[in-house]
Amino acid sequence: MRACSAQGHRRSPMLQLFGIQALLWSGLVTPSSAFFEYGSNVHALKSSNDFKRWVTNSSFLVMASFYREGCGFCALLTEPWEKAATDLKHMVHFVAIDTEKDSKLASKVAQKYGIEIKGVPTIVAFTPKAKNPIPYNGERTAAAIKGFATNTMPDFVARLKPETYQASPASLLKAISSEFRDRVSFGLAPKSSFSVLAKSYGVDSFPTLVALRRPADDFEDDAWAHKHFGETQFSKMALTAEAKPTFRSLEFWVMPFARAPRSAKQKPKKRVAKGSEL
Repeated sequence: MRACSAQGHRRSPMLQLFGIQALLWSGLVTPSSAFFEYGSNVHALKSSNDFKRWVTNSSFLVMASFYREGCGFCALLTEPWEKAATDLKHMVHFVAIDTEKDSKLASKVAQKYGIEIKGVPTIVAFTPKAKNPIPYNGERTAAAIKGFATNTMPDFVARLKPETYQASPASLLKAISSEFRDRVSFGLAPKSSFSVLAKSYGVDSFPTLVALRRPADDFEDDAWAHKHFGETQFSKMALTAEAKPTFRSLEFWVMPFARAPRSAKQKPKKRVAKGSEL
């Protein structure tokens, strides 16, 4: 695997100038290039609080790159890293740590998680289901990085027939289960085993998401319950190719069902008539 030294080397002025010219001529960097500026889908981590926010507290897969701005191989990785982060936006989080500018953070993370940064870029994947990060040693292309990421994504989806059904959920469902972890319970029910139940829910195409009404939903406002369940005890959303579901569309549909359960019906607020005395 091609990589630069984790730390920069001092050179004589002439050699340093020649090195810069060689990179410019080969198109690796440009004078105005910058790594992961504002608006990038890659989050540049610069402090322990940044790391805690994007990695430690995350229910998502987090792809992390340790890099150094003066490294040509790091510059080569920037485009595929950005593309992978953009294509998997909301589903997988991509972060980067500069081992030179933010050496304190890089050293702290490497020491805590046993990451060997012998050269840069060094890529690892953090997942909430594993104590230690997973090294990435694949090709440095967007397609390869995305393939690894989608296969490594955690999911919080119960297999309703675990003895015979161990299929992996689609990447989109994995991401949604991460987003609503501990707020919504997700289950994967194979058509072959649940066709009768699916029919009772009016499911006529696959895959389809079905939200089941909870007993606690009886304490919700009547208008809310009617909007999301109508006269039934469930709500459904078909995930057909024509509908082209996205993370945002699924998030919007699932969000109402993630409400904390109530234990009693709320009393309607009293309206004060205009002109009445308080």
